[in-house]
Order: sequence, then structure tokens, then C-alpha cells
Amino acid sequence: MTVTIGIFEKEENVLEAIRMLQAARTGKQNLQIIVKNKEAAPLLAGQTDIPVDEVYDIREAQERNGERVVAPLGAAPLAAGGYVAGGTGVVGGSPAGFVTGALDADNDTRTEDVLQGIGIPDKHAKTAGDAIEQGRYLLSADTDYEEETKALLIQAGAADVI
Repeated sequence: MTVTIGIFEKEENVLEAIRMLQAARTGKQNLQIIVKNKEAAPLLAGQTDIPVDEVYDIREAQERNGERVVAPLGAAPLAAGGYVAGGTGVVGGSPAGFVTGALDADNDTRTEDVLQGIGIPDKHAKTAGDAIEQGRYLLSADTDYEEETKALLIQAGAADVI
């Protein structure tokens, strides 16, 4: 079976693609809807029995479970009078402490990780992640008939098929 993903700009087109894929019944198929969050996709959340995965909810759950990765940048001395580049941190007085820095993993990378975790192939994760961040809707179809699936997704109004 091969995963084919339709990227849609309108919820109505996703619903049409689901209807068309279910009507075609071209063998075994597993469908999955992927959205940024359900609030941005009320039709998809309420009018289909296809599972709807919310990338932002999954990311938030991972963060609550301590799975969020924040890479440290280092520490810089801070003085009561202010930080002086290249200085020891002491400006007209005693040292006041250190300022630490951290770099949060960017949204695109975390979105790609979530997508890979819910079954999107690595080769499609970047494109799919960019689409999610732009507010698009994804319909993932795991089928035996890749070309027919692509044709149906395009016919239903997919802006892109990966």
C-alpha cells in the first residue's frame, strides 16, 4: 500500500474527495484527515467518520508530557549595570547573575515530527508540514491504487498531491 496525500485549501473539497474515494472502492484504503486544529476545520470535524488528527493538539500533548525539545544556546554574564560584550559581567559594581538563552525548535520542524509520528512518510513530511502551517487541509489515503487515488484527489479539487 502507498500513502498519497491531497493538499486542499477548502474543507468542502476534502469532503468531496472522501466521498469520491469511498464511492470508488478501489480496494483496501485507509483515510486520514490532518488539520492544524479542529477549530479551523468545523466541517471536517463534524461531518465525517474519518479520523481527524489535529497537529497542534498533538504537539501540545507532547509538550505537556515533556517531549518538547529546547536546545540551549549558552549563558552570558549579567551585571547590575548591564551586560558589556566581551566583558566579565561586572560593570560598576558586583555581578548580578547570568542570562541563559535557549532556542525553541521551530514550528515547522515540530510539525514535521508530529506528521511522521502519525504515519506520514518522511519524504512527504516537509511539504505536508508547510501546508499545515499555511492552514491547508490534508487527506492521507493509504491505498493499493496510487494513480487512481491521485486522479480522484485532483478531481475533487486538491491544490497539490504528494
